[in-house]
Amino acid sequence: MARILYFGNLPDLVGRARDEFFLPKTVKTVRDLLGYLRARGEEWEKGLQEDRVTITVNREFVDLDHPITDRDEVAIVSRGLGRVR
Repeated sequence: MARILYFGNLPDLVGRARDEFFLPKTVKTVRDLLGYLRARGEEWEKGLQEDRVTITVNREFVDLDHPITDRDEVAIVSRGLGRVR
């Protein structure tokens, strides 16, 4: 299972600090993952805008096109200050 960690203001915004789940077959990159998570609702959409987050995969900074698998730990760090509106 992939482990997804949320940092910055994301835990307050989306109501959790982490998720663990098998990635859908359509999720092959970090960009795909962000899109999948944004589909969860308005707060997710606001907090996970590509220009407002920094991503690590297995504790290494990566770009949005970096591939991911169910064996990865993905950390999503909000770069926004305060609550995203």
